[in-house]
Amino acid sequence: MSYQTLQFGVEKGVANIMFARPEQANTLTPELIDELKDVVARCDQDNDIRAVVLSAAPGPFFCAGGDLGKFLEAGDKLSHFMEEMLEDFHPTMELLARMDAPVVAAVDGVTAGIGFSFVLCSSFCIVSPNANFTMAYTGAGLTPDGGASFFLPKIVGLRRAEELMITNRTLSAEEAVEWGIANQVVPQDQLMASAQGLAYKLANGPTKAFGNVRRLLIDSFSNDLSTQLHLEGKSIARMGGSPDGQEGIRAFLEKRTPRFTGRF
Repeated sequence: MSYQTLQFGVEKGVANIMFARPEQANTLTPELIDELKDVVARCDQDNDIRAVVLSAAPGPFFCAGGDLGKFLEAGDKLSHFMEEMLEDFHPTMELLARMDAPVVAAVDGVTAGIGFSFVLCSSFCIVSPNANFTMAYTGAGLTPDGGASFFLPKIVGLRRAEELMITNRTLSAEEAVEWGIANQVVPQDQLMASAQGLAYKLANGPTKAFGNVRRLLIDSFSNDLSTQLHLEGKSIARMGGSPDGQEGIRAFLEKRTPRFTGRF
């Protein structure tokens, strides 16, 4: 399948999803949502994809949020337009956050609105010094979407999350690391190499275990201790019986590097 709003490719177990609307600040449209839905489903279903890099075409924007021009065109049907668009989009964001393959966001430039949400639902975030982050929603009289209100307070705390969402304060790359939104800042000319390097390392790991870790962490915020212990027990038992679990145990005892396949 060819794509118009993004670029997609797979190499050595790493899928690369790149927003490709730089002239429109990589803003979200129904067309981009449809294409993203397709590529994220492919990343989830293809066992040969064991890590994902999410980036944007070179330019001043990673993703500046939703396409407000499209919203204006909807006129008095905007509420229905938004509901219909998010009905497709939100399941894709949930799948991006919960699938086995870890997602590494490589951010260079302005990241606003739903662009911020993409970062929050990723497993890792590497940024250039040019990156900055703002919620932006209330500046347009709107409220957050894409899981921002779920992830952000869990990452930065309630007070800071409300500050970002109400005041639309912009965080620099360094502040994003300090607040726990990004993992590290690297020079701009090293951004993609750093993100790809991490992704290739992850692609050689126990992919199913990575996915279970991610889902355990997400679910922990709404579970009580008893439920979480039960889920941990089920998960570690299942992983222990998996090929990667067996290989990992043998490799540890034999004092060698494990050779994981990422499969059950």
